[in-house]
Amino acid sequence: ERIFSPARRSFSVSPGVLAIGAPTLLAMLYYGLWVTPRFVSEAQFVVRSVSSARVGGLDAVMKTFGLSRAADDAYVVRSYILSRDAVEALQSKVDLRDIFSRKEADILSRFPRFWETNTGESLYNHYLWRVRAINDSAKGILTLRAEAYRPEDAQRIAAAAVELSEAMVNRMNERAERDSVAAAEAELKMAEKRVVDAQLELTTFRNSAALVDPSKTSTSALDTITSLSTDLSSTEAKIQELLQTAPASPTLPTLRARAASLRARVAEERRRLAGDDDALAAKVSRYEKLTLARDLADKSLASAFLSLESARANAQRQHIYVEQLAVANLPDESTEPKRMRMVATVFLTSLMTYSVIWLLVAGAREHKK
Repeated sequence: ERIFSPARRSFSVSPGVLAIGAPTLLAMLYYGLWVTPRFVSEAQFVVRSVSSARVGGLDAVMKTFGLSRAADDAYVVRSYILSRDAVEALQSKVDLRDIFSRKEADILSRFPRFWETNTGESLYNHYLWRVRAINDSAKGILTLRAEAYRPEDAQRIAAAAVELSEAMVNRMNERAERDSVAAAEAELKMAEKRVVDAQLELTTFRNSAALVDPSKTSTSALDTITSLSTDLSSTEAKIQELLQTAPASPTLPTLRARAASLRARVAEERRRLAGDDDALAAKVSRYEKLTLARDLADKSLASAFLSLESARANAQRQHIYVEQLAVANLPDESTEPKRMRMVATVFLTSLMTYSVIWLLVAGAREHKK
């Protein structure tokens, strides 16, 4: 018994070796012998806009041709690619369930995995595991990487995702164009209504005042007052002349009567021109206000016409679009998973986990002492 007891002790395995070595050995077996290789198809594209405030480097060159990078829109496209809407669209386009559940895939990679259910939410999570969209904000390049168990499947997913992104951008353009044209048309209708209302008020005033153009009528009244005042001055001059040369002239009463009549006529014309609310001055003021309102409405209508034409012209151009730099390739070699990296990751994770547990246990024992 004493002879064999050291041998038994020599074959005992420490907990640390077991905690670290067992997961690492399993990872080596899985990633070395069992895991299904995955093919990666990559596509690169940029989201561009015909107008942008960013200028510098490549942006300045592109802006010379009326093009520039739309950084914010690139994030929108990335969010769409990684959204549930994109998964639903891809499912109807390339059948993601069938691609992710190929018979050649191992049980830990095939969809659904044994701890998952065959639901839309699980498919979405699996999609996020297999499809990545990386946005390089410095270069403005959006890189799409799709993994699958067959090279043609990876290419189909990447190409379909780029195509759906282009369709989404087109919908954004159509919505923006439709809204801008609709706003311009609504403004035009309002301007037309203002013109009609202003012209109606002006016509109502003309009918009530029985005057087509009070400004011209007031000008005529001023001419009449001027003419009457001239006649009155001439008549008074004649009266003064007769009083000095022939005071007993029989024409003096006639001239005096004429002068009195001219004075009364001038006073009447002045009262008609300026005085109470029925005078021409008040009517001219009201008429000028109405005319100004009509002129402003006409200018607003002309501006609305120009805005509508501009909106329609802009609607004929595509403001944002996707420009592919590299189309989805057909991979001829599997690049995933990174076997050595995954084994090293399992080893380091096991080592760190065991180290933490060992420290906690050692601390508890020390605390008991």
